[in-house]
Amino acid sequence: MNHFVMDAFNGYRSRLDDITLVHEFLEEMPVKLGLKTAMPPFILPYYNGVIPEDCGISAFVFLAGGHFTIHTFSFREAYYVDMVSVEPFDAEKLERIIRETFPAERTSSYLLERERTESYPETIEVNEELDFGPHLFLDFENYNGPKTMDQLFSVFDTLPFEIGMTPIMRPYVTRNFVEGEPVTSIMTMIAESHISLHYFEKPGTAYLDLFSCRFFNYEEVIGKLKQVFHSTVANETLISRGSKYHQFKKVAAPQAWDSGSWVRNVYRRQSAQ
Repeated sequence: MNHFVMDAFNGYRSRLDDITLVHEFLEEMPVKLGLKTAMPPFILPYYNGVIPEDCGISAFVFLAGGHFTIHTFSFREAYYVDMVSVEPFDAEKLERIIRETFPAERTSSYLLERERTESYPETIEVNEELDFGPHLFLDFENYNGPKTMDQLFSVFDTLPFEIGMTPIMRPYVTRNFVEGEPVTSIMTMIAESHISLHYFEKPGTAYLDLFSCRFFNYEEVIGKLKQVFHSTVANETLISRGSKYHQFKKVAAPQAWDSGSWVRNVYRRQSAQ
């Protein structure tokens, strides 16, 4: 399973708030990479959050056996992208198109192979004081958790509450095929970002992602997830997203200050006369 991750700071707020642009981006990107989609893009504007400056657009599209997500935080001028696919793709081309569509001054990206922990950069260390939040990978062998669409929907419908997250939509579940092999995929968006799972029936494997914009009690959450999915864990990895987020993020006050900077210049010129 290939997993591309990209974090960006100091982007253009107008683009990060552009629902049409985000929709077009999710619709065209898989096609440009030669990947098969299993649904139209799902766009979820989120502008009534508890923390207004953490609002923006969350969107995803299911691929055949994977997903493509983007979370924009327009007030913060930041965004986060994940491309998860069983099919190989051109990560450099993907990154280039993302940069062209959503320009940003600071970006970081890497391509992971979920089955190979050695593909994970050693620099992805969790720093709760500086970073955006955690991204948890759980890869299962001999999967024995909920399997049918109904079972998965029932679990994901309440899972955010059980692990202290805030759901902002009901789960979206689909069943499709990869080279004739049935795959069931489910995604739910949370105020913190998203929770997803892809279950491959024939080999009995599953891939779970929990991406959160706030840090949580890891031991409690991982314990609950293992209890719910009660399967052999082949890979359990926690990485940090948005390195130095609290150093680079934008806030509303400086934007207001910048937009009124011309007033100070006019006032000074008049005062000097």
